[in-house]
Amino acid sequence: MPYRHGARTGFPMPVFSKAILAANGLWFWLLIGLFVFPSVAPAISGFAILLSIPIAVVLFVLALIALIKEKRKRWAIVSICLTLAVSFIALRHVTYWGALTHLYLHKRKYEIQAQKMLVAQDEAERRRICGEKCWLLSSDPGRVAFHYVHGFLNWHDIVYDPTGKIVALEDWDERKRFDTYFISAEHLTGDWYLGHFGD
Repeated sequence: MPYRHGARTGFPMPVFSKAILAANGLWFWLLIGLFVFPSVAPAISGFAILLSIPIAVVLFVLALIALIKEKRKRWAIVSICLTLAVSFIALRHVTYWGALTHLYLHKRKYEIQAQKMLVAQDEAERRRICGEKCWLLSSDPGRVAFHYVHGFLNWHDIVYDPTGKIVALEDWDERKRFDTYFISAEHLTGDWYLGHFGD
């Protein structure tokens, strides 16, 4: 069939849906960056999950508007699904996945510092080793926590615990005897855990 000027040659994505999809992509990659490299923007990393809630609501509402207004519904449906998927990742998994990736990138350095911290004789020596970037969570048995993401009244640290018992602290009294601010922990890999703390 001969080409006619102005004829439709495909099914272009509506501009509104395209903008929503682009915003979702930007939101997703910013989250990944903030949790894999939290020291780049520590203030934002600490509040990224809370900030994700209004972002998710706005994008979801915009996607619903696109579903109502646009003639081609499929891209609006894709926008809704992508918004829900990124929201789920942001609220449920990004802290863990980010911590795991961050650990793999810095594991050798953390292992060396953890061993030095465990044999250090006093607090002054520990500060020379780590400064404010890590701290001795317990001395017997030895556990070291590395600052990861800190928010308002809650924080998440990467914990070196050769005993593995940190994940077995389920009773409230037991957790508070271990550390006043300790809430729970998740296993990352080997002797490494993601510890959740809060006031």
